[in-house]
Amino acid sequence: MAQSVEPLSPRLVPQNNQHKYFKVQLRAWTDFDPTDVDLVEVARRIEQGSGFVSMIEVNRVAVDLQEVDDPEIRSRFESVAAAEKLISNVHDLPQAIREKLYAALVSAPEESSVKKAAS
Repeated sequence: MAQSVEPLSPRLVPQNNQHKYFKVQLRAWTDFDPTDVDLVEVARRIEQGSGFVSMIEVNRVAVDLQEVDDPEIRSRFESVAAAEKLISNVHDLPQAIREKLYAALVSAPEESSVKKAAS
């Protein structure tokens, strides 16, 4: 089921912290070789006009995280959810734990969490 490319409508944004997970396939043309570029860079270049997304196909919709059938992707979503919960409750943590968290964030090397598009 193919859709035209449109901005995300507010009616599609989940309400009440109920997430839906969409497995999508994008088709795009670029004027650069994306095989050795990470996905963030591909998106940035497309945003700058060096490529165009011609189709977004939704292959599957999961209404619950447990329905995401890729264990690695499910784990990443779980990590993001845990981080969001931690951030929203950071002031409730003991001071020593907050200091460890801040130190870890400051010393963490900057890496893209998105795999290269060629992977």
